Amino acid sequence: MTSTASAPAARVNGYAAKCSRCGGWVPAREGVLGGSRAAGWTTTHAGTCPAPRAAAAPKVNAAPGYYVRADGAAIKVIQSKRSADRTYGKIFTPRAGTRPTWEYVPGAGYSVSDLTPMTAADAAALGLSHGYCIRCCAPLGGETLSAAVSALIGYGETCAHREGWPYPKGVAAQRARLAEG
Repeated sequence: MTSTASAPAARVNGYAAKCSRCGGWVPAREGVLGGSRAAGWTTTHAGTCPAPRAAAAPKVNAAPGYYVRADGAAIKVIQSKRSADRTYGKIFTPRAGTRPTWEYVPGAGYSVSDLTPMTAADAAALGLSHGYCIRCCAPLGGETLSAAVSALIGYGETCAHREGWPYPKGVAAQRARLAEG
């Protein structure tokens, strides 16, 4: 009588690992475990290895400044102090009844594909809709002539000067802007 030895059953990998054939990533319980405790364990894809993926295009950091994302959110891109070639982004976050803030959100300022530079019209619309200057988060309006003009425009005089946004210069121009309404 001859004994037929059956091949050992393939063991499923319990942990994610790199494929020993292609070097790709094999998620847990989606591959085959080979080898032994003495010889060392190997993990391979079940069946054939997938075709290699095309190399992803390198991510381009946005230049520091103010942007508007495709969904209308205001993004402030800031240069990292740790690395000269990295930037990060903060999103303008309005709060009901209190001063808005710029809050860090991972990846917010990393991809330039959906960011467009903020124009004076964008800054004015966002500022007027929330009642705060989009750049410095100061409340719009007040008792001075400049504050009254800022409440009409949507951003402050100092922020306009720093960002290159138009703002009436001088008392006569500001009074004329107030008269326009």
